[in-house]
Amino acid sequence: MKVNRNDIDALNTQLSVTIEGADYQEKFEKDLAAAKQKAQLKGFRKGKTPTSVIKKMYGESIVAEAVNESLQKGLFDYIADNDINILGDPIPALDQEVINFDPNSKKDYTFKFDMGLSPDISVKGVSSSDKYEQYDVQVSDELIAEEIETARKRFGIQKPITDNIEEKDILTINSFELDSDGKKRKKDGHETSFTIMVDLMDDDIRKDVEAKKKGDKIVFDIYKVEKDRDAEYVKKYFLKFEGEEEKEVNTMFEGFIDEVSRTVPADLNQEFFDKYLGADKATNEADAKKVVGEDLKNYFDGQAKSLMYRNILEKLTEINESELPEAFLKRWLKMSNEKATVEQIESEFGGFTKNLQWTLIKGALAKEYGIEVGQDQVRERITAQVAGYMSQYGMTGEYVDNMVNKLLQDRNQVNKVYEELLADKVFEKVGETVSVTKKKVTTEEFKDIVTAINQKLEAEKA
Repeated sequence: MKVNRNDIDALNTQLSVTIEGADYQEKFEKDLAAAKQKAQLKGFRKGKTPTSVIKKMYGESIVAEAVNESLQKGLFDYIADNDINILGDPIPALDQEVINFDPNSKKDYTFKFDMGLSPDISVKGVSSSDKYEQYDVQVSDELIAEEIETARKRFGIQKPITDNIEEKDILTINSFELDSDGKKRKKDGHETSFTIMVDLMDDDIRKDVEAKKKGDKIVFDIYKVEKDRDAEYVKKYFLKFEGEEEKEVNTMFEGFIDEVSRTVPADLNQEFFDKYLGADKATNEADAKKVVGEDLKNYFDGQAKSLMYRNILEKLTEINESELPEAFLKRWLKMSNEKATVEQIESEFGGFTKNLQWTLIKGALAKEYGIEVGQDQVRERITAQVAGYMSQYGMTGEYVDNMVNKLLQDRNQVNKVYEELLADKVFEKVGETVSVTKKKVTTEEFKDIVTAINQKLEAEKA
């Protein structure tokens, strides 16, 4: 095998790989013999078909496969041995001649590949003199109290109510279709029973309901009983039509409030504290507020750090922009996704190159800091993700192991997790290196900041 390299410029190179007869002949002969053993052609016993016939029928594809195997190994071994940092994958050169494979000779075959080269990067913006801002979110006593109150309702009990109805109550209504003038029940009219939360009801109907109690009658338009619901939703959940069932039904119904239930918040006792916060985390309300406050602070600190990291990413990408082999990358993208049009590639190319710039910066920083991600770490992250997801369905142990092993066979999934872990480590190191100033904000201010950023991102996608 012979490999010649021709550097076109600093970002583009071409490899010419010549596969000689000796490189592929052994595999060709082996595969040809295997094909002969399997062949069962009319007029010949299995395995007795003449080699010349096998060559004529299958020789071209067999030699092509043998040459390609040698080509792939030689090409990527050369790239690795010579430490060539490429972008994307090698693609056939524009002037590559058509190859006609000949099973009757041991001829040489020459293949030309174009490759895009990764630019050298010395990352700016990550020294101790570089300043970045991190929000210091202040958790208010009101928010802590609100979180505890929400938890009390979540762990509360449903209690039947017979007196006045409130907006958070849940009603079960037995209803009957009225005639066209809405004054009396329609003979053989539609009957239905449904459950609904009071504060989801149409405003006018809700006001009427809140003046009633269990056992009272209400008259309502069933298509307006709940706010912002279309006809299909009403037919399915209120009228209880089955499948594609269609039935002429008047809109006005007479309903009787059959049941009223209300969530009664859990008492602030040890049972509640253990369920909400975990065993022995708190024994009284003051302890609970402290634990909840710390959890909220940790949560917002994590969000604030992620936001700072995003700002660092944006800044580093902006000040470390490198020239890229754009013509090569567009050809590679088109070959990688044949369904993509030239127009699509052009419209999305800016976003692609921005992500690529960050990947190059991240790789340069990882090399500078000596950061590595091992297979064990990838497995650990995937295991944690799978366990967290499957625990919702009560699936643990063998189920988790099987799913993890399956995902580890998925190259794209493994690469995704690898890049996530690498980014986490790079950001952590950058955060330790640069100068970080804290800016105090309320939780409301922080949420507004995040909302504004998300809206900006959505607008950029549009």
